[in-house]
Amino acid sequence: MPSLAAFVAGLLAAVLLWNGLFGLRGDTDEEFDIAHLVRWEFGALANKWLFAAGEPLRDDPPAEEAIAAWFALGDRSGEEGRRLENVVESAIEGRIDAAIREHGISFPLPLPGALEVWPPLDIELTPSPHVLVISPRTEIRRQDERILQFDLGIEELYRIEREAEEQDGSIAAFVAPTGGIAFYPAIVDARSYRGAVGTAAHEWVHHYLAFYPLGRAYFAGGDAQTINETVASLAGWELRDAVLERFGDPTPPASFAPAPASAIDRSAVLRELRLEVDALLEQGRVEEAERRMEEVRLMLADHGISIRRINQAYFAWYGTYAARADAVDPLGDQLRELRARAGSLARFLELVRGITSRAEVEALLAGTEATPG
Repeated sequence: MPSLAAFVAGLLAAVLLWNGLFGLRGDTDEEFDIAHLVRWEFGALANKWLFAAGEPLRDDPPAEEAIAAWFALGDRSGEEGRRLENVVESAIEGRIDAAIREHGISFPLPLPGALEVWPPLDIELTPSPHVLVISPRTEIRRQDERILQFDLGIEELYRIEREAEEQDGSIAAFVAPTGGIAFYPAIVDARSYRGAVGTAAHEWVHHYLAFYPLGRAYFAGGDAQTINETVASLAGWELRDAVLERFGDPTPPASFAPAPASAIDRSAVLRELRLEVDALLEQGRVEEAERRMEEVRLMLADHGISIRRINQAYFAWYGTYAARADAVDPLGDQLRELRARAGSLARFLELVRGITSRAEVEALLAGTEATPG
């Protein structure tokens, strides 16, 4: 249940820290500025408190029924969507909370009862914002980010990128979609129940890590950022799978036809391209690297694989998630191996939450023997 403790956790772990990460300045109409964020935070938290306070007076549907009905809605902004949304959010929070407890993940303070899981689970099912990612043209690096509004059309995305690059010819810009943002409550895009559970768990891991060196070092970028996102991916997937195994998925299988199989491996092509681009940039062949990225993007499109734009900022953004199938950073495999050796998810998080560098990951691997299964 939302509480004062949840509110404090939100202010400490999300508003201030994530504001520092994403630079919520509000310089343009498309940006998600700090005033907007504060209004959203208070509105979302107040709504949850009112929902919790009114629970004894309502006849809410069972969680399974509410989840199935809400995810089946075409328009969730209507009366039925609003009626069910808080029930669905509460159900997802409770199920992930149960998975966290089952895995023995706890805060190193004697927190009682409902606060044993810290920070408390708190999500808001709503369309997730875009992020404007800036990278130098001469290397692949997340130099800056700005959170944008979620309801931007395709032409607006191109315009924002073009204007950023025209303003500074030394940078590459890419507007990335997001599945969630670790504000508090966490923004979780809800295209599917499975996806919502996975994203909610991922964002909770960010909230958890924000109280430790790894989470706090996120804002310095570099290795800590990649470790943080990769740990959140690995732990989030594991918690998601635990929820689905215990509670099932009350929504029907997706009815849309699967995309036709491609003759090429998207992930393999992108891995090869990333390595090629890195080599070209190291040699100072910036324009050649940019031409090559566009050539490969068009080749993928010819094979039915649509990627709106591939540039240095694209690779800087997605390269941070080293657990992805198209990642080239060895941190992905190293952290997977560390998770396997740790024996439990709780132990894995205890090992990684105090580190901030690639060298420390390697040292942990060197000093950690596999735990007998």
